[in-house]
Amino acid sequence: CAVAGMTSADGKCHSFDEDAKGYGRGEGAGAVVLKRVQIAVADEDSVYALVCGSAVAQDGKSASLTAPNGLAQEQLLRTALQDAGLQPSDVSFIEAHGTGTKLGDPVETAALAAVYGQSEQPLYVSSVKANIGHLEAAAGMAGLFSAVLALQHQTAPPNAQLRQLNQQVASSTADSRLVFSTHTTPLVRSKDQAMVAGLSSFGYSGTIAH
Repeated sequence: CAVAGMTSADGKCHSFDEDAKGYGRGEGAGAVVLKRVQIAVADEDSVYALVCGSAVAQDGKSASLTAPNGLAQEQLLRTALQDAGLQPSDVSFIEAHGTGTKLGDPVETAALAAVYGQSEQPLYVSSVKANIGHLEAAAGMAGLFSAVLALQHQTAPPNAQLRQLNQQVASSTADSRLVFSTHTTPLVRSKDQAMVAGLSSFGYSGTIAH
């Protein structure tokens, strides 16, 4: 990856930042226990979050191995929302893939803006990769933990390495409700509405999930 120019010179993921020039590698592992909610409640388990819906797809044809397909990402997001029975306006927080590359971040945020962007309430977007690096095979699990913690604390975490928003990201999200916070921010939701987060994780092989 370093030989191909894909890794960050300082070893950090500068997610959504103008200085994003590659991803910082990390190591980690994680596990979750999944149960049907009725069984978990009957067993008096501590329920940390409810998975309302999901979607997995293939990125499809793109310019190169490292060039993501924005239209495929948009379709993925819409399919996940449909599976969950949710509207884009129901979602308050997005744990993004946010690798920290000049090419990948703008494509991802443009897709988010196209699907989630039109609503009065702000939609906070963050990526835990800026804190712990890209865990590669475990990156999706790390993102899940971040999303669940955001829901539990009803707080959007800051983008750790964000100093100046990537110009292409800023341009593609300018007229949307997406907010890339640099400080801890309370999440906003309507009265009597459940707190909902979205989570994206994209694989090197082209598999994309939300």
